[in-house]
Amino acid sequence: HVGKIKAALGDDVSIRVDVNQAWSESQATYGMAALQEAGIDLVEQPTPAKDFASLVRLSKKFNIGILADESIADSTDTLLLAQQGFTGSVALKIGKAGGLFGALDVAAVCNAAGIGLYGGTLLEGTVGTTAALHAWSTLPVIEFGTEMFGPLLQCDDIVKSPLNYHNFGVEVPTTAGLGLEIDEDKLRQYTRKAK
Repeated sequence: HVGKIKAALGDDVSIRVDVNQAWSESQATYGMAALQEAGIDLVEQPTPAKDFASLVRLSKKFNIGILADESIADSTDTLLLAQQGFTGSVALKIGKAGGLFGALDVAAVCNAAGIGLYGGTLLEGTVGTTAALHAWSTLPVIEFGTEMFGPLLQCDDIVKSPLNYHNFGVEVPTTAGLGLEIDEDKLRQYTRKAK
């Protein structure tokens, strides 16, 4: 199916596949060969999270990009993967890395090891997405871009003004703090009381 989508859309469109740890290394070898042949740009987390050795071997075997996601929680994981010779990219996520500085620590290890970056999301709302946008905007290069679309999936929000999405991008707010103003009425509406 993915190959047919790529063929229909052509070379100007980047197609990426997230396997979510579903393959063994032998399945990944077969699947990635077919995806590479189809012109797919990136395969995210093809093998189990802590099977670093498979990720390393696959990253050296194929020209298609490999993105480590569930494998990386923090800079320690990143360093371990880098020390084993991983040549792919890493998904930065502030929620997994322990916050903004943790995610930027992951980025620093990647930069030192020559590992590419992708600005990831755990589908945060506007507050979390804006925090990530500020962090990602400090990085000189994010090879695989970002997908900061979490707020677009929400029916409502706790901020007074939504982020400005346009032309397949989003503006980083420039006012004080994160650049957001909380709607106190909405915050009260969605606050859960502890039992």
